[in-house]
Amino acid sequence: MKEFGIYTGLRAALFAVCLAVLWFALRTWLSIWPIALLALIVSSILSIFVLRAARDRLAGKIETRATKISTRLEQARSAEDDD
Repeated sequence: MKEFGIYTGLRAALFAVCLAVLWFALRTWLSIWPIALLALIVSSILSIFVLRAARDRLAGKIETRATKISTRLEQARSAEDDD
């Protein structure tokens, strides 16, 4: 799924940017692990707003696939009932 790869890549890029900014800002006061945890929290919150369009495209694609699968399953069930 192309949309999944794009969304995942954007999430990773957002985390990397947050990590770099926080590393340069806080490296004298904190070690890498607290900075990485803080970057994870900040990037998660930012992704809610920044990556809304990519997430909506991914959700639409997943919904389309789920509808197709449900339709196929329902057709198979009705064909089974006819027999």
